Amino acid sequence: MNTVTTQISKKASNNFRLLFNIHGMLQNYISRTVSTTTLDVLDAFTTELLQRQKSRNPYYKAVNSYSYSDFGLRSYFMKSEPVEKPINITNLSPEELEKVLIDLLSKNEDKRIMEIVKECQETKVNITEHAIKPLLRAFSKQGKVNKVKAIISYCEKADFNLYIKNGEFLHFVARAQCMKGNSEIGLTVLKDCYSRYESLRSVYRIIFRELIQDSVLNRSEASMVIFKQHVLEFSDASGDHYPLICMWHICWMSTWFSDQMLANELFDSSNFLRNIVKDKAIDFSLTILKNQYNDDAVVRLLQSFLKHDMKDAYLKVLQVLFSYKLKMNDIRGCTEILRNCEALGIELPSDQQGKYIRLLIDGKYTGPPKPTNFKLKF
Repeated sequence: MNTVTTQISKKASNNFRLLFNIHGMLQNYISRTVSTTTLDVLDAFTTELLQRQKSRNPYYKAVNSYSYSDFGLRSYFMKSEPVEKPINITNLSPEELEKVLIDLLSKNEDKRIMEIVKECQETKVNITEHAIKPLLRAFSKQGKVNKVKAIISYCEKADFNLYIKNGEFLHFVARAQCMKGNSEIGLTVLKDCYSRYESLRSVYRIIFRELIQDSVLNRSEASMVIFKQHVLEFSDASGDHYPLICMWHICWMSTWFSDQMLANELFDSSNFLRNIVKDKAIDFSLTILKNQYNDDAVVRLLQSFLKHDMKDAYLKVLQVLFSYKLKMNDIRGCTEILRNCEALGIELPSDQQGKYIRLLIDGKYTGPPKPTNFKLKF
């Protein structure tokens, strides 16, 4: 029993001595390195421990190829930091430079991209059109106006022909302003582009459509009011009604009440829009019923036709809606349509009325019977 007690006391004494020695070593290092950080103290401490272990253990004596400073904490953290390799753009071909920029764009390295663009401007290195346009497209969609303008400024000095050929790239400025929330400025710039560069009007129409769609889906009602004003003014001034039709169509399909009201306002404001919608009413109705099953939009279109006494267009769309209700086995919907026809003094084609009667009798309309191959057997 005394022997066991003696061994335990010896172990405790050894542990106490070890802790005391470690504490003393730390105090010495702290006193010697007043201006260093805690990381320096731990670094030196771990290095000395490894060196002592090396002197005592024959295994560590055999390992002479390692520098024990490599095991320090500071060395570990310094080696783990990625080192950015400098790019000498003067030694790159245009294709290689393009690849570098596109790669940086995919990694969202905006700062590095702008540094390279600035360096290219200073050293008069040419950036290809295949790199310029993706950069402008990406930055404009993100609403980064200053970066867009900086790249355009470079292009103006580096390749003036490309700059003019693309309408000074102003449509990217317009998009960036709209995406940033400055719809008034962006649409004004885009309208100015349209009047100055006729050869690029197809591009500007696409930009108009994209901006309108983004405004309807993501912007505030105040932004929608600005778009409505500019679209109507643009339609009257230029005679190009494509943006007006796009805005009406997107708002008409929307499930938001405010968008639907805006579509009605546009329909009431433009006679040209009403004529276009009248001509395309069947296509619009068939598409929205087939793809979105949105019969509410078709009903609103019928109401707009009635409001402006467009009975021919009303009857055509009503027939489309009635066929849709038959296909969906909606007896109640078909009945309501027939009541409206009676109130307005119009009639649906006899074949549709016959299908409705069959639906009432059978309870489910399955379409005309399929022909079968019939052969006489002897």
